[in-house]
Amino acid sequence: MKIRARWLNRIIAVLGTVVFRILFLTVRWRHIHAHPEGTPYARATGRQRYTFCLWHDNILLCIFGHRTYQLSGLISQHVDGGYLADVARICGIEPVRGSTTRGGASAVRKLLEMPEMHLAITPDGPQGPMRKMKDGVGYLSARADRPIVPTALCGNSMWLLKGRWSHLSIPKPFSRIVAIAGTPITLPRDATRDDIDRLLPQVTSEMRRLEIIGERLLKGDETAASWIDRPGQLPEDWAESSGHDTDRAMRPAA
Repeated sequence: MKIRARWLNRIIAVLGTVVFRILFLTVRWRHIHAHPEGTPYARATGRQRYTFCLWHDNILLCIFGHRTYQLSGLISQHVDGGYLADVARICGIEPVRGSTTRGGASAVRKLLEMPEMHLAITPDGPQGPMRKMKDGVGYLSARADRPIVPTALCGNSMWLLKGRWSHLSIPKPFSRIVAIAGTPITLPRDATRDDIDRLLPQVTSEMRRLEIIGERLLKGDETAASWIDRPGQLPEDWAESSGHDTDRAMRPAA
């Protein structure tokens, strides 16, 4: 049932924010980033801003896991996106209403007016399929001059709240989360659709690769951190034992 009263939506958003903030106070958080400036969890010192690409099911981990700085979030113009926009605003994230399928041009215009802000985007939203990337992330990254940072968020003990097309990952109390921001991938502002189509498998593959690394870190393998800044590379036995459908773009290390 959809709630049409705007004031009631905001109350629900506030209550939800309080509940999740209390939950995340019990969670141990670790963040590693390949590029010194390529993170929304530290104040930016340079001029370049980035597009952080994460899957829709990890959106709560991004918002509540740790304090963000100078971060905007692309949020659907759908009615249900209003709840998320309210929660993001409460948590200090500036909502930019639009999606990879609707309102992309207006989102670019707004981002060009906000040169100080990073962007977080879920490229499989707003209607899925789950973890299938749409080309809107490439369009936004190129036109708004924000290199794409493939991102992985992993937890060692999670609830999965099933939705219509995607799950929502919620960490259990006293669990651990590892967030990894990979090496930025740059597209020129005049990138064509063919350029974007060639890029997307690379971004998807890199997000899978970082997730494998995050899972190994959660299991106590600290050597995994040394592979974060090696795009496209993993030891062959890691990919085989992870259960992930790794992409051909991922090259086993020699």
